[in-house]
Amino acid sequence: MATGARQALQRLRTAIDAGELDSDLEALQVDLMSAFGSAVAESDVVGNEPGDLDIGVRFDGPIQLLEVINLLVDVTGYDQIDVAVITGDHPVLDADALCGLPLYERVEGAFAEAHMAALGHKWDTAKFREIDRELLAR
Repeated sequence: MATGARQALQRLRTAIDAGELDSDLEALQVDLMSAFGSAVAESDVVGNEPGDLDIGVRFDGPIQLLEVINLLVDVTGYDQIDVAVITGDHPVLDADALCGLPLYERVEGAFAEAHMAALGHKWDTAKFREIDRELLAR
């Protein structure tokens, strides 16, 4: 069993890099996968273990979230995994997930393209989030 989020991430990276998950991810129609959040951030405090592992997943077909979570838990031996589904509908979450550590892309170059699109969408919609904040402050 993985003892923490960083060890779980390392196990996941090793399995993906070895191609062990290719057939599973293809069957689940996973297009992209990334790790983001505190497990990939450089820690300022030695020994400060993140509370969970944040994974971003984009599907190229029906969303099979529970199946992906089960696969990730089986591969890592770690059950504190939060999966964010990248859909293009949530600019801040999508950009955060795609600015993390690329783990898997079914088609070469897709991650870079999705990353740029997500950042553009986040920047283009920033003015609307600012208006929302101003309205909420009234």
